[in-house]
Amino acid sequence: MSQQTTIRKLATLVNTPVEKLLEQLAEAGMPFSDPDQAVSSTEKVKLLGFLRRTHGKADKSAVEDAAPKKITLSRSRKQELTVGGGKSRATVDVLVRKKVTVVRPDADQPAPTDERAEILRKLEESKQRNLAEQQALAEADRRRAEEAEAAKRAAEEAERLKAEVAAAAEA
Repeated sequence: MSQQTTIRKLATLVNTPVEKLLEQLAEAGMPFSDPDQAVSSTEKVKLLGFLRRTHGKADKSAVEDAAPKKITLSRSRKQELTVGGGKSRATVDVLVRKKVTVVRPDADQPAPTDERAEILRKLEESKQRNLAEQQALAEADRRRAEEAEAAKRAAEEAERLKAEVAAAAEA
């Protein structure tokens, strides 16, 4: 059952002249002509939404208006500890208090997707640098292995030549 009241009662309730309220109702698209006509609660809500839009406020729901910007959660934990030993043993109460404040994000703040995109871009750059470093290290290892192999072959060749020279000298 909706609550109905007359335009005259509504004008006194909101402390507005009856003529001005009739004008506002007409601007909102509700043609009322007599101050003694009944106004339903849905028409009141419609008028309120119209007035908010015309006065520069966004049409928000009552839940969003009532929701706090930040919530503070506090927790306390109590423990008993036994300190000392033997006859000089004592029980001490330890109280730990923790307070956490959670802030609701605003529409004015940049979207978290922008931050996420930046993080993903930096991660991709890091992967590319890491891959380039790994390739450079692999190339350096391959070069060192080739140089070691060449040095080994040169040492074997020198040993073979030395053996040939020694064999030729004996002959």
